[in-house]
Amino acid sequence: MDELLFGRLRMKVLVLTNSNTLSIPAIKKLKDDDLLVGVGVLKKHVNLLASSIHAAGVAHEEILQLERSSWVEELSLFIKEHHVETVWVLTFPWLIPESLLSVLPNRFVNFHFGLLPKYKGADPIFWQLKNSEELGGVTIHLMNDQVDEGPVLLKEELRVIPGENYGLHSRRLGEIVPSLVEKVLGLLKSQPNEFLTLKSVDKAFDQKPTEDDLTIKWGEQSATEIEYLINATNPKYGGAFTVVAGVEMRILEVTPVSLEQKIESGPGQIIHADVVYGVVVACINNEYLRITVVNTAEGYMSGVKLFNLGFLPGQRFTS
Repeated sequence: MDELLFGRLRMKVLVLTNSNTLSIPAIKKLKDDDLLVGVGVLKKHVNLLASSIHAAGVAHEEILQLERSSWVEELSLFIKEHHVETVWVLTFPWLIPESLLSVLPNRFVNFHFGLLPKYKGADPIFWQLKNSEELGGVTIHLMNDQVDEGPVLLKEELRVIPGENYGLHSRRLGEIVPSLVEKVLGLLKSQPNEFLTLKSVDKAFDQKPTEDDLTIKWGEQSATEIEYLINATNPKYGGAFTVVAGVEMRILEVTPVSLEQKIESGPGQIIHADVVYGVVVACINNEYLRITVVNTAEGYMSGVKLFNLGFLPGQRFTS
């Protein structure tokens, strides 16, 4: 294959993914530029991803449906038979072994949707939003057999919009990848000897969030920390967990509220409820949040609906 055609770098690219939001813009760009030779997805998730992949112009026969028992051998054979020159990994859940990486040395590229090295692992987007970081981004690096390790080719930062939730931030992250395609191809072609140096950190957030991480701690977290947690859980985790009057629910959206005078109350206590404002809850430090959207076993509902169902001042949200 010609390395340069009509002023564009050419390489045969195979994409591995487990996310439509984060990968589809890149897949469409690669397909439109006639660089894409296939997309590998987990067979058990193909029904969730196939329609979006098809909408990006990818034919049914270009989708590899991978199973845990045979995926390494299948990919190795596909790479050889289709003369794949680089494999791009966008949120693929299985650790790629050295035996597969060695089929294309220094050509497996991970698009990690977080800023390394602080935000490694399975869900950097959650942790960055929960920790109220001002910046998210994409770190693009050559892969080895360690999680999110390997020489860094490129890092692209993306400012977090105040109030942005997980879904919105993910969409914006996915949309910046097409603009990086030519840069990544150029770096792969040039085979650089020098790579980006990342600053070391004292603590890395490299684990998937636990149920405890997804639970609102009314007596410990400020209103701002609760709001960031809720945004970080929406929609992927269905909201941040809490209980009121024995009813379990996940809060998907809140709005900070300022009161003209202090109201004697404890953290998590409903201090106001009506058909206009819905439910307002006290937090620590004399701060307040209005609950606007929740997810319960009975369905999604507004704060006003909570009032209509009988949730009233004096009742308390707990962990």
